[in-house]
Amino acid sequence: MKANAFLGRLKHLVLGHPVLQHPLWTDLELGYYDREALKVFTVHYYHHVLRTRLYDAAALAASPDEKIQAAFASILWDEYGAGDPARTHPEQFRNVLRALDIHVAAADRARRLPDLESYSQIHFGMCRPATFWEAMGAVGFAMEWPIPYLYEPVVRGYRRIAGLGDRDLEFFLEHIPTDETHGSLMTDCLAPYIGNEAIQDAVIEGAMRSMDAREHLVEAIARTMSLAGVPR
Repeated sequence: MKANAFLGRLKHLVLGHPVLQHPLWTDLELGYYDREALKVFTVHYYHHVLRTRLYDAAALAASPDEKIQAAFASILWDEYGAGDPARTHPEQFRNVLRALDIHVAAADRARRLPDLESYSQIHFGMCRPATFWEAMGAVGFAMEWPIPYLYEPVVRGYRRIAGLGDRDLEFFLEHIPTDETHGSLMTDCLAPYIGNEAIQDAVIEGAMRSMDAREHLVEAIARTMSLAGVPR
């Protein structure tokens, strides 16, 4: 498959995955959950955020190509706040916790969902030299391309349900443009390999495994939210 056709198909598969249409996103956006349910979402998503940068680091270590390594290093630089401890992505997300009166230490101690552990095992399992191109699909594309589409309704939900402002939501607001840039970085560094059909197949396989795992995680978070506050 030619490069443009492959990238178009990959983006179609990623952005057309059912997880992007999960009712959770609309329920959040329209304010159908109460504040307690929003707190549950926030704590579980915080656990997810804490691990995201580790997948990037593992993919970097597994990569056979210096330009791809550099692209992942650039993403990691953003994850770590470009050297500013107050602007690392985990620290930015802690501002969301604080805005909802959730103690960071309590969030750190909260039970992690088994589905998050499975998500982590799947992604770390792909981040090995033998399966690197699957990791490229998962970490390089499936974890970057969907974010602008997911975070816009999430931001509206936080505003509607809890009245949070731009400073509180900096984590989400910053990711909307930044992850578009990260996706472009991945596309550019993949260019020398993109015509290889075996690599194409592996990238798609990894991306779909990642999206399927995300769907299981989102469904698990939605179930826990419904126990805290049934949608109105």
